[in-house]
Amino acid sequence: MTRAFSRRTLLTGAIGAGAAALGRAAAPGAPVAAQSLRGDGPGELPRRVLALYKSSEMFSAVEGERPKTASLNEIHLWAQMPLNWLGLMVEYHDVARGLPDEAAMAGYRGVLTWHQTDEIDDPPGYLRWLGAQMRAGRRVVIMGTVGALRDRRTLQTPSLEQLSAALGPSGLEFRGHWTENQRVIELRYKDPRMTEFERKLPPGLPHYQQIVSRRRDNRVHLTLARRDIPDSESHMIVTGPWGGFAAAGYERYQAPLPYGTKWWLNPFAFFEAAFGIADWPRPDVTTLNGRRIFYSHIDGDGMRNASEVRPRTMSGQIILDEILSRYEMPITVSVVAAEVESALLGTAESAALARAMLSRPNVEAGSHSFFHPLDWEKRTRSFDLPGHPYSVEKEIAGSIAYIEERLLPPGKRVRIFQWSGATNVTEEPLAVLARLGLPNINGGDPMFDREWPSYATVAPLMRQVGRHWQVYTSASNENLYTNLWTGPFYGFRHVVDTFRNTESPRRVSPINIYYHFYSGERIASLAALRHVYEWVLRQPVAPIFASEYAAMVAGFRTARLARTAEGWRIRDHGALRTVRFDGVATGLDLEHSAGVLGWSRHQGSLYVHLEGPGDAHIVLGDRPASTPYLATASHRVSSWRREGGGLGFRLSGVGAKSVDIGGAAPGLAVTVELAEPGGTRAITARASAEGLLSFAAGPGDPVDVRMAGLRTSPPPPGPIPRGAAGRSRS
Repeated sequence: MTRAFSRRTLLTGAIGAGAAALGRAAAPGAPVAAQSLRGDGPGELPRRVLALYKSSEMFSAVEGERPKTASLNEIHLWAQMPLNWLGLMVEYHDVARGLPDEAAMAGYRGVLTWHQTDEIDDPPGYLRWLGAQMRAGRRVVIMGTVGALRDRRTLQTPSLEQLSAALGPSGLEFRGHWTENQRVIELRYKDPRMTEFERKLPPGLPHYQQIVSRRRDNRVHLTLARRDIPDSESHMIVTGPWGGFAAAGYERYQAPLPYGTKWWLNPFAFFEAAFGIADWPRPDVTTLNGRRIFYSHIDGDGMRNASEVRPRTMSGQIILDEILSRYEMPITVSVVAAEVESALLGTAESAALARAMLSRPNVEAGSHSFFHPLDWEKRTRSFDLPGHPYSVEKEIAGSIAYIEERLLPPGKRVRIFQWSGATNVTEEPLAVLARLGLPNINGGDPMFDREWPSYATVAPLMRQVGRHWQVYTSASNENLYTNLWTGPFYGFRHVVDTFRNTESPRRVSPINIYYHFYSGERIASLAALRHVYEWVLRQPVAPIFASEYAAMVAGFRTARLARTAEGWRIRDHGALRTVRFDGVATGLDLEHSAGVLGWSRHQGSLYVHLEGPGDAHIVLGDRPASTPYLATASHRVSSWRREGGGLGFRLSGVGAKSVDIGGAAPGLAVTVELAEPGGTRAITARASAEGLLSFAAGPGDPVDVRMAGLRTSPPPPGPIPRGAAGRSRS
């Protein structure tokens, strides 16, 4: 068993998650991309952003400096999460490979840079390339330094005039006058919507350089000046039709150890403005049918450990008795094969325990490897047994085959692979999983609590590994909250703070209870685990398995959005079932939409519920629904059909179910027929003053629902508003 996770993983690049194959191997000088993601169809919105990094730059991590990679750079660690939340896919490219040509850039919304040094190969060529992207209509967003003020080989420096000319479409003029003398720097203007997001700017401002916005359609969000020179106004944060610029030292605050980061800049507002996507629909993996998604998964570590809860009892047995059997909700459970197999480290008792857990109907089977790799890059393992050399094929395909052949009941399969150790997986294990057609998950270590009070420590959805992708968890596991299992052992109860902070004021991630079997070792850790589950039970959630969440993330990656004459076309979204519109004052025009179940509003956003994987057409409008629609549901909805004056549909999944149907006449009483595995029964639901019909069903799977006699509120006279009218800019 290992407890190798730490909060340091966000800084060392040892962050992992689930996967699916993406595209072809990139040719030298071209970004990794997939044809299916190109935004080049009729009216199609280009969702991809090319993130440039320099492998010549070093990242100062706890373990020492390491060259930057696609997962160890400022964009991945801090910017990708808000970009994902805004619906954008981020792909990474090392400028040392050369710069992509125009053909390779087709389908990108824009380019994002966040360099820390000014040295680069051929600065004039790099600057001309950025200017060419702007002239081609792609947004260019520069965080920090421009990164091209000195040639790495010749040490020659382009002039400020050359810099300004190369970036001419931005309208930014670079004049220099750098100073770190805080006594002469003054703050002239700060945009409250864009600045001081998580921390106030200090009285002594970090530094000054003069950058002047010359475009009339640019928006300036932060203005400084020097007291000691005239005509010194400087525009340090700017957005415009070309993209955006946020000067170094004014985008984020960096604390001393332990590497606490807070945003000065509002990354959500800045990236929305800089990439020009304010009215775009957002593919959303936080929500299903209007409810916040909840999933839970267990890594196999510590299943055989002795528990103090009941002497001479394995901790895995405690988890089975006190969690898996107690809570009627979906939980993904994995094992380390070597710890179960009696010919290796396991016993007949541990194998029987694994079978008992994995046979439960509320349990999805996962694999946590065969011999538990600690470091996937260095190919080290927790269990180096004689006669069993390191093999990626054995760790993945071998562990899955063992679980399916020796532990699972007939008809049940392994649905997901859960990374072990540092979760720093390479292309090879991801390629094995792509061949097997399985997703995977783990890593990222997202935290948002009193100790880590920032969106900067909320992980993005995934990380790019060559041609493949890994899906991150939505919350950290108990190992981090217990200081690598040294105590306090009740620490995992604080994960609820992360759940709360990632829900309000904006829902940026699902709820994810993620832990190991060793949480059953201690009375305090088990109590903490129960506390977390009990908190979730009080929330209006949509419970799913971890594999279903990973499939939604894959759907986020492949989703294609296009404008139509009346609204939006959504396609290739796979398992993803929600599209979000932020700041929209209207609802859904059901009469002219297709492939949708309904809609709900939350925190100023409109959540549209998609019917299935097929194409959907979304039209927004102000007119109240003239037909009943799905407002929220706790579980997956399928077989949706309107039957005269009624509805029919199916609810699927683990646990008790509840539904809200919108658009009913206030006070209307409706008979709801529920066909459950135990038989059919009828209940009466009465519509609220808001026209919501709410009812509950049992835990059976599936439940078929029929509702007759549904009358809707009469719509007001007048034409039906079409398109995305009524958007609020507040």
